[in-house]
Amino acid sequence: MTLKHLLTTLTLLGTSLASVGLTCPTNVSDTLAYQRRSNPSRCEGINRQSVSGSFSLVSFATSNLTSYDEQLQLRIPQVGSNPNLRVRSYQRRYQLDSLQLQRQQNGYQVGLRTEILQRANVPPNSLRALAQLPGSQPAYIPVIIGSRANHYEIVFYSPSRVLIRSLEIRRNNQVVHRDSRPSPRQGEIRFTWDGRNQPAGEYQLRVEAEIQQRGIAPQSVTRVSRFHHNPSWLSQ
Repeated sequence: MTLKHLLTTLTLLGTSLASVGLTCPTNVSDTLAYQRRSNPSRCEGINRQSVSGSFSLVSFATSNLTSYDEQLQLRIPQVGSNPNLRVRSYQRRYQLDSLQLQRQQNGYQVGLRTEILQRANVPPNSLRALAQLPGSQPAYIPVIIGSRANHYEIVFYSPSRVLIRSLEIRRNNQVVHRDSRPSPRQGEIRFTWDGRNQPAGEYQLRVEAEIQQRGIAPQSVTRVSRFHHNPSWLSQ
């Protein structure tokens, strides 16, 4: 991939979160529909629009959530400035974004009432979350959904069939984790990474994939992004 193509990929990924929520409606009669809400200020609900877009990262999170209490705690460790947060469930077309995050001593947090999640029958294990630092190139921080697990979940989504030739996690240009999905898959493509034995710092996520669409020749793509990791963010 040329430098020009790589920068284009990074820019498209970086703007994906920023664009979410710009069309958030208000005063919708369907109380479960995706719309602007208060306490806390956010856009939340079932977005019945068809899922579109290309192959992209949709979740970098850690969670042991199996059931809902009255409130769901979403936490983002402190790294840089105020991140953009998006939570989705592709299984139920649930969407949450445009939140006002509360600054805590070690990061950001929001206490979300789970009434909509429960009324819409959103399975706890279907929640996907992505927190992105502002900037022209994407850098992600893991989202803690409820309580921490001993690993991260890294989830990609594509409306087309995708074959993952290689997924690599690198630190200082050294590969610390490698995986693949050699069988084509459509929808969510999930990976896990136990980073408890890796030092805190910035890492690179590099994915080489083949997108397969009917009537079109397979397309090879590369996705490269940065993320932050600290073993203290995972349960020991």
